[in-house]
Amino acid sequence: MSFLPKRIPSTTFWLLSLILLSFASQADAGSWEHSFFAGTQYPLKVVYLQGERPGPTVMVQGGIQGDETSGYITAQLLSRGKVLRGNLIVLPRANVPSINLRKRQINVDMNRRFDQNYNRFYEDRVARVIRYLLNQADAFIHLHEGSGFYNPTYVDNLRNPKRYGQSFIVDTLAYNQIDLAGTVAPVLDELNDHIGMSDYKFRLFNTKTFDKGTSYPEMRKSLTCYALAEHNIPAVAVEVSKSIIQIDWKVRQQLTATIMLLHRLGVEVAPPEFTDEDVLAYARKGVTVTVNGRTLGKDRVINLAPGSTLAVKQVSSGPSEFAPELALFASDRPGVNLINARRMALEPFSELELRSDGRKVAKAQVRWTGRLPNAPGDDTPVFVCWLNGNPVFVREGETLHAVLGDQLILEGVWGSDLKEVVNLKGFVAIPWANNGQDLGWEIILDPDNFMSKYALEEDSSSGTLFRVVRETPGVPRSTFYVEILPRTVLALRLGDERGQNLLIPWISGGSYRLPEGEYVFESAWSNGPDDKLVALAGDVPLEKGRSFRVDYAQPLKLTVRQATTFGDIGSMTFTAGGLASRETRGLH
Repeated sequence: MSFLPKRIPSTTFWLLSLILLSFASQADAGSWEHSFFAGTQYPLKVVYLQGERPGPTVMVQGGIQGDETSGYITAQLLSRGKVLRGNLIVLPRANVPSINLRKRQINVDMNRRFDQNYNRFYEDRVARVIRYLLNQADAFIHLHEGSGFYNPTYVDNLRNPKRYGQSFIVDTLAYNQIDLAGTVAPVLDELNDHIGMSDYKFRLFNTKTFDKGTSYPEMRKSLTCYALAEHNIPAVAVEVSKSIIQIDWKVRQQLTATIMLLHRLGVEVAPPEFTDEDVLAYARKGVTVTVNGRTLGKDRVINLAPGSTLAVKQVSSGPSEFAPELALFASDRPGVNLINARRMALEPFSELELRSDGRKVAKAQVRWTGRLPNAPGDDTPVFVCWLNGNPVFVREGETLHAVLGDQLILEGVWGSDLKEVVNLKGFVAIPWANNGQDLGWEIILDPDNFMSKYALEEDSSSGTLFRVVRETPGVPRSTFYVEILPRTVLALRLGDERGQNLLIPWISGGSYRLPEGEYVFESAWSNGPDDKLVALAGDVPLEKGRSFRVDYAQPLKLTVRQATTFGDIGSMTFTAGGLASRETRGLH
């Protein structure tokens, strides 16, 4: 595998960069942007940029660890660039919840989840999408920010082989026909020509991942190793240093390094224009959120009545070229983003805090007025839940019916003035501190994601049953049940070029003949909400209203997956013919 081994002279490269800057504009018509897991606590924005001229496709990713700021800023800026040759798949922020909290990880280190197909935490669902996207790429660049300064020999605590900052990391120098050293070395020379301080220069860091005696065996679980070993494509990590405090300098160096690597891999990109001041101020600039009509920050006190529902509105999300992720946290539930989750205020909390890419940008004190009404009727506890964003009231002993992939939030007990503890048996909200408290957390209903020993058998149903138990100290236990049915796709609804609706029965593994032409995807119908399904035409996610084409001699594979887990449900193949007809095995 060869990727443009020709070296560009330094002066030529910088002149080319200046010329390309003047041409930066919006992506071409073949480009798309999609948010996987939309409406959940862990959205994953992906940008596909189609170049003006054909070439390879390279995937670039930042933000797999939330405390590595420059990586996701650099990737975000790259996603606003202009691709002149080849194609780009960019994941600016791979791990949004960890970015919201500016922590390396929430449940597990996502960059150690690629040695197998895990299904335990939200990180594993994101990794599932990343593996899917990587299957479309010819090379991979991972943007990181490591501590200290990598040095192959020990100098001091900040400069040694266990530090990762200011390095290009490869798992091996050569793999099959892939010459990683030959790809990286010229870029290092070009880049370091413009860096004065020796500590700030980048070094080649070979982790020797595949060697039996490697000092970095954990890298065998990393994404670069997966890309190289499983997809046989070049994979490089670009690490700047957390010990360098000038974030604007780091972003420019990382972006320059990425564009130079992309050139070596056959992709030409013109970055967007921005200033150092833009990088320093973007998270606080033009960010506005209202809560029940009051602007957070401008209004420093927000009045709430117990039992009221918080109406959170994202008015402005900052500069488009940076597109920071916003999160609103209540003081009693840090980590639960109220911009992407519903909340009924059954228990008081003292403060609301707004974060932009993890930076605290506004806050307000909460003043409580009145008291929560008593539960209606008898003394039977009434549990308050959100199912797919809709309020649901469940009495003790009742069963809440749901479908695989539905979103459940346990809100509390209506009319209670206690500090309630409600536990969905089999689900662990906080793995590092399993105290049985599941209130407030978004729960994706997937039996494979729960501890199987807590599943209950029910003869009259094809679903899986779990108990939800009130375990509040000082009151008797009470229970209700959640039944999770398998999700079954029933039909696809399409629109044709004449504006007519077509309802196509879903037959996984089958095929369907359509007249040649353009079709608009309208929805996929199942036994649950249609927004819990995502359809993909070939490698392109189909938003509602997006068109796709069926041509003669070019069968199109349409795949349906769970929108909240990205679990595969099945595929159908569309072929072009004179009349619509169904062709399946044993059915003609």
